[in-house]
Amino acid sequence: MALEDILRALEEKAEVRIEAVQSDAQQRVAEITSEVERDSDRTRRARLKKVEDAVRSEATAIVYSAQLKAKNELIKAQEETVEAAFRLAEQKLNELSKENRYPKILEVLLSEALEYFGGGEVLILIRPEDRSLVENLMSERKQPYGISDTPLESSGGLIVSSPGGKVVVSNTFESRLGRARDKLRLAISKTLFAARSEN
Repeated sequence: MALEDILRALEEKAEVRIEAVQSDAQQRVAEITSEVERDSDRTRRARLKKVEDAVRSEATAIVYSAQLKAKNELIKAQEETVEAAFRLAEQKLNELSKENRYPKILEVLLSEALEYFGGGEVLILIRPEDRSLVENLMSERKQPYGISDTPLESSGGLIVSSPGGKVVVSNTFESRLGRARDKLRLAISKTLFAARSEN
């Protein structure tokens, strides 16, 4: 075999080898490119999900905060309305002692208070302007009593106690309103805000 034939054969082998290496290299480049694109896509999706999660979380926090603020504002408005209703009730009670029905109301308050003492001696604390009325009411009963020299600071009603002060029954307008305050607060809230809570 001539040297030229050997060189040609080597050259052909080299070309085949070069083609094979180039083909392998191109295939590897295509695989690497595909892998890089997949990684890039995964990274992009992961970042996008992170951003979406962060935005969703922030939006949820904003909505929750707004709902909480709105709820607090509503509660505050309800409290203010209920307090306004109590102030109005106090004004009405202040005027009640000037009405014609006050003697009958005072009689009921006195009877309720006396029930706690079972006919024993009592000390009655009243407003000075109610003294003659209470004396008339007590004269109809056979229960021993005394009227305190200390004037009652109240818009109406009375306080009855045992002589030693062991038992005290406060039946003033203010104490009655105070005792009923929680129950009335609930009733007022239900009445004023029932329609709103049903919506």
